[in-house]
Amino acid sequence: MITTPLITRAEIQQYKQLSNSINNAKLNELILQAQMVDLYPLLGEQLYYDVINNTSDWTDLLEGVIYEYNGITYTNVGLKAVLAHYAYARYVLYGDVIDTAFGLKAKMNNDVSEKIDYPMKKTLYEHNCNYAFNLWLNVESYLMRNNIAKYFKCGIKSNNKNFRISRIG
Repeated sequence: MITTPLITRAEIQQYKQLSNSINNAKLNELILQAQMVDLYPLLGEQLYYDVINNTSDWTDLLEGVIYEYNGITYTNVGLKAVLAHYAYARYVLYGDVIDTAFGLKAKMNNDVSEKIDYPMKKTLYEHNCNYAFNLWLNVESYLMRNNIAKYFKCGIKSNNKNFRISRIG
């Protein structure tokens, strides 16, 4: 079972405005979900587990790097940037849901702030997922240009939620 997040709160805060008062256990839960649900299908099983188990061997992939390919200089934004946006997307949608003795509740506060409604949360979630996937395309180019043997293009999640099967004939 994967229990070690690849990114920290501080690393997410490099890309997104994220409060310091968020419960660490909840944030780590969302990061681990993003790792398994969003990164795993993109990286493929072999590379995913190698990155998880040998993070120090994958610094350029995780942190990002400037590299040259066919005489052109490129920038790999880094897998942590991708994961930060996927984790933040999950935080936006699920971050205020907490488990209590009386069931699941939405966290409320006593300030004058107002809760964001679900359609807005969903829009923010989708926007951050789309942005994360575009960052992923940059990382994927790095993997392919550098012939990373453990990377196999497989199972990329489609954004098409309107899948239909029609009868022919």
